[in-house]
Amino acid sequence: MRIGIFTDAYVPQIGGVSTASQLIKRQLNKRGHEAYVITTTDKGASDEEYVIRFPSLPFASEKRVGLPWSPRLRSEVKNLSFDLIHTQTEYSMGALGRKLAKKLKIPHIHTFHTLYDDWMIGQLGDNYFSKLVITIMNGLLKKHVQAADAVIVPSQKTLDFLSSYRLTNPVHILPTGIELDRFLQAAEDVQRQKEYRLALGLPLDAFVLSYIGRISEEKEIQRLLDYSKNLLQNRQDFYFLIVGSGPMLETHKSWVQQHKLSKQVLFTGQVPVEEVAYYYALADCFASASRSETQGLTYIEAMACGLPVLAVPDPCLDGVLLDGKNGYFFTDEGTFEQALQKLMNNKEVCHQLKQGAQEMSKNYSVELFIDRLLTLYQAVL
Repeated sequence: MRIGIFTDAYVPQIGGVSTASQLIKRQLNKRGHEAYVITTTDKGASDEEYVIRFPSLPFASEKRVGLPWSPRLRSEVKNLSFDLIHTQTEYSMGALGRKLAKKLKIPHIHTFHTLYDDWMIGQLGDNYFSKLVITIMNGLLKKHVQAADAVIVPSQKTLDFLSSYRLTNPVHILPTGIELDRFLQAAEDVQRQKEYRLALGLPLDAFVLSYIGRISEEKEIQRLLDYSKNLLQNRQDFYFLIVGSGPMLETHKSWVQQHKLSKQVLFTGQVPVEEVAYYYALADCFASASRSETQGLTYIEAMACGLPVLAVPDPCLDGVLLDGKNGYFFTDEGTFEQALQKLMNNKEVCHQLKQGAQEMSKNYSVELFIDRLLTLYQAVL
């Protein structure tokens, strides 16, 4: 089978859409299919087999918007004679995929990843202009989703969001899987974890809280910094590692410098995708205050590395984060600090939650995900 994966977000960008797109391409090709990613140019992107990049421009939150007008590239993509097109974004490259599928009269499957209402308010603020942009984007989103022969959503939360569209095409809940072996291997490689800690200047006996992902407004990293401030000021053995890049990076760095916490709050910037598992594994706990996730792959990746997860209650975590078994929910500074104190002061509790985290991650193996995806492809074909 020859599949075209059309997406505006792809590595080296860090995020759920780029991760899912690369994973699908890699795993399908591993199974003997031909999967191509049709995406945007990106600073720092390296050449990759089965990837075609269209010219692009910077967009909000360090994203890219494709300019799919090159006759040469369009002809190259068309001549690949896809059996099926799978779009991962709704605009630009996604729209190109939708139109091509219609022109070639081949099936079109779409995965809905992003809740643009939350994301756009995070970029523009809650005002008249952002609401106007959201209305326009949702109109285009609805058109794209309605045109697909089948729609994939990663969670019940996203299915509930799409319910207002009254879709007549089939919608399937299919959580994106992860390459468990890569994360489990990092969790077991204690020597490399030590090497990474030493390279970052993290004491081997320190308790390290981590966040890995895009550094943007909707991720609410400032909330984590505010809630961590008391512990950072009063416990010299507590560190906060923030891995990733994005438009809020310099803002958060300034806050850390202003509060004289630069020794204990470390920023790595963007790291190579193939090393991300070790940045998880070197830590003791993973935290996120984001409420804009549709699935939250970073939570599952962290769990696969044996990290208990601290998160705000959110429907995308139903059945994933089990409070007191593989992490804790928090709602304010008090519950956040209380959860961290439990992990820092009780090695037995921390050990039990680490085991629970890894056990839960096994439900999201990439093998199971690709099996179900191929079944859907065959059904649509």
